[in-house]
Amino acid sequence: MTGKLAPSLALMLALAAAPPGVRADETKNGLGDIAVPGGSGVKSVAAYVTDMKAHAQAMEAETASRIFGGRSAQDGAWPAQISLHDATKLTNEPDSRFQSQFCGGSIIARQWVLTAAHCVVLPDGNIMAAKDIAVRSGSTDLRQGDFRPVARVIVHEGYDPIRIDNDIALLQLAQPIQDSSGPVGAITVINQGQKVPEGPAVVIGWGMMEDGKFPLQLLETDIDIVPNASCNSGMAEQTKRDMGGFLLSMGQVNGIPQENLEQAFAILTQQIGDALTPRMICAGTPSGQRTMCNGDSGGPLMVRDGNGSWVQVGIVSWNRNPIGAQTACGHEALFGVYTRLSEYFDWIAKNVRS
Repeated sequence: MTGKLAPSLALMLALAAAPPGVRADETKNGLGDIAVPGGSGVKSVAAYVTDMKAHAQAMEAETASRIFGGRSAQDGAWPAQISLHDATKLTNEPDSRFQSQFCGGSIIARQWVLTAAHCVVLPDGNIMAAKDIAVRSGSTDLRQGDFRPVARVIVHEGYDPIRIDNDIALLQLAQPIQDSSGPVGAITVINQGQKVPEGPAVVIGWGMMEDGKFPLQLLETDIDIVPNASCNSGMAEQTKRDMGGFLLSMGQVNGIPQENLEQAFAILTQQIGDALTPRMICAGTPSGQRTMCNGDSGGPLMVRDGNGSWVQVGIVSWNRNPIGAQTACGHEALFGVYTRLSEYFDWIAKNVRS
């Protein structure tokens, strides 16, 4: 007997683990709400997140329920963290500061902010106009801090919206940061080709909490950087379960013989490729209880160096949800995926110098 399951047994196991009651018209592409909002590709990230926040309750971090394992960040703890806002939705109304926020980012120089490409690339492939993006800095509270206009948006020329590869972008501020109403500073970016250490890391952001609400204050979460194989393995198994559930639903609706479903399942799942490219980092917890979520995109993944200083090694990029999942994030064995910055230091330096 070989290590491979017989097709019928493999399909049965996959279907047994698939979410019940999934119809064909309910399926998503599985790339996750962070990278591809709703799996639909219809809305931009800015539109998707701000639409959710328009109907979500804002919560003080201290009174919020468990936040995917997170906690409220101390004021001034992360002076490089910024929030991105849809400038077209900013008004004199106090709530607009909260509702217009859609992504995060980090200050890496006086006039430069680092974020994710998928935060600023529209569904039609065009890039958001610089005038439509406002960068807020100087406070962990979305209701405070300074808004700064953006002069230029630079997206990596190799950005792939399907694989979410080369998910990195630079925002040039209209003016270098000179004054601030609160703590502001730049974070060090890991050098080109430097090995990203596995082990403890921190991710921060204003993204969705486990109960579907969004925080007013910045949250921080302790996670671990793990081998990419951990992400690839968990996502491959989830793909099998999702594929089994989809085939079962299609078979039931259309009267497809069981043996045909088993044959299709065997063909489709025998050579599942790696979900991650070498330009990505896998991080989180096996349980999924501590992770990033919608609205955290573009924010920094950080580790401490030998001197105890924080170094940014990744950018919040994407995750994957099981078909029919009731929560947007935090699924067992499905770690979060981050842009591997050690592959992009030279790209960043070239664009900043120019």
